[in-house]
Amino acid sequence: MANANVLYPGQTIGILGDSISSPELLVRAKKMGFNVGMYSSNENSKAMQLADYKYIGPLNDKQALKMFAERCDVVMYNNDSIDSEIIRYISKFTSVPQKDSLLDIIQDRLIERSFFETLNINMAPYATIVTLEDVYQAINSIGYPAILKPIQRGLLGGKELLIKNQADIVAASGLLDAGTYILESYVVHDIDYSIIVTRKEDGSRVIFPTVEVIYHGEQIMTAFTPAKLDPDVDKEMKRITSEIANNVDYVGTFEVSLFLAKNGSIYVNRVAPVLSPAGFVFDYATNANEFEQHLRAIAGLPLTKTISGIPTIFQTIRQKEYQRVQTQWVIKDNWHFTFYGNNPKNDEVSVGHVLIPTKSLSSTLMQVEATGIWNDIDFKTKYEKQQ
Repeated sequence: MANANVLYPGQTIGILGDSISSPELLVRAKKMGFNVGMYSSNENSKAMQLADYKYIGPLNDKQALKMFAERCDVVMYNNDSIDSEIIRYISKFTSVPQKDSLLDIIQDRLIERSFFETLNINMAPYATIVTLEDVYQAINSIGYPAILKPIQRGLLGGKELLIKNQADIVAASGLLDAGTYILESYVVHDIDYSIIVTRKEDGSRVIFPTVEVIYHGEQIMTAFTPAKLDPDVDKEMKRITSEIANNVDYVGTFEVSLFLAKNGSIYVNRVAPVLSPAGFVFDYATNANEFEQHLRAIAGLPLTKTISGIPTIFQTIRQKEYQRVQTQWVIKDNWHFTFYGNNPKNDEVSVGHVLIPTKSLSSTLMQVEATGIWNDIDFKTKYEKQQ
């Protein structure tokens, strides 16, 4: 007998918006037997080409969104910049298990920090900034270095300002014309982590093994698991993640980004309702990956209890590395490539990634470094720590 709360093969999942992980999400959904529709403004995206049906239009076209939603049994989003108002709108016409509340939290940095404060979660000290005078006053308590960030993520393209000394403050005046900012202390740290968690409607969840990541700006460049860290620290990071999962009205997979300060304190950086590149490692590192768990949660199915598998490294391929990585395509027998089918003009944009399952994370990180392709990434501190 069919369960009304469960999505069955032959029913339709809609994916709203596009990201680098959308094609993989779409393929996994079709493999499970679902029909998949896409709504995107980019008609040439790989995900749009793979979809069973497609709607092309801006994310503020209510008529097209209504038609799309009414054709789907459920709709999911895979982009944390989608306006929560859009999710509330399409929820009138179909089920959106992820809901809108987590988007409301993460898209406004003040709301996000209030959420962390309510849960007594450690985060970098900050102050609300409206005028240039606010910066001069706040820096006295926050100290140098500090980062000026827009309250609304995406404002001015998400442009931020690193303030190292008083002379840098003058440059903030142009940014503040666009809206309210926060001034956040830059907490010196060497190690960033990502914890991927999948949550069901009833609040039950599965937390994946901790992943260590290397950023270049805001972009995840390298990720690997298992992360080498103190078991008590790992336990506390997962407790924090679980506490966040307890207090969000969200169904599906999301990411909690954390870092470890020099003094050993754990800080939460952000929460993101996306299928993170850091989680791509679980294609080999566990028996069930983040895509499968996400779809199982959305479909109302039981989540798979994860079993650790092969140590795995994820490495981003940017446009500027595309030509040089082709040599590795020919000679590396254990490098598993994925290309996104985009052709960006910006050399820093990701065009693909490679997954490397390995017996030794340290030796494989050394091999990645030895290619000379990613010479702006500090692999050395990572493989030395693994040895």
